[in-house]
Order: sequence, then structure tokens, then C-alpha cells
Amino acid sequence: MFKGEEFIADVQYDRRTSWEYDHGTPTVQNVFLAVSPAGGITPYFGTMDKLTLHLDDGKKQDFYVSSLGGRCRPTGGLY
Repeated sequence: MFKGEEFIADVQYDRRTSWEYDHGTPTVQNVFLAVSPAGGITPYFGTMDKLTLHLDDGKKQDFYVSSLGGRCRPTGGLY
């Protein structure tokens, strides 16, 4: 996990994607993201600091910390 170019912590993550459909056409993408241990991101709770998770497959996901329990609010999609 990084803040800009600064390495913050090694973490585990749970990232799940689901879609809402309208007449068979995907309309809304929902992404759930949780990071553990939560202690590595606790200092960023309540801030506007954007963090970046480097996923196992080499992709990245930007996010903001949305709870002290490790829940995160992803921004944008994978890149």
C-alpha cells in the first residue's frame, strides 16, 4: 500500500465487484474494499489522503479510508 510514491505497509485486502443490471445491461458497478491489518491505514481515517493498493495481479486501486475497521472507499477503477 502506498501514499503517492511512499510505501506505507504490507497489507491483505478483500476486493469484490458486483454489478446492478437494468434489462440485462450492466448499469452500476459496486466495489467493496477492505484492508487488514487496519492499523496500517488508521492514521488516514477522516483525511482526504488518497492511498493506492498494489494488487497481487499487478493492477492498482486508489482509495480513501472510510472506517477505522479497515473499510475503504475505492475511487475509479483498476489500472
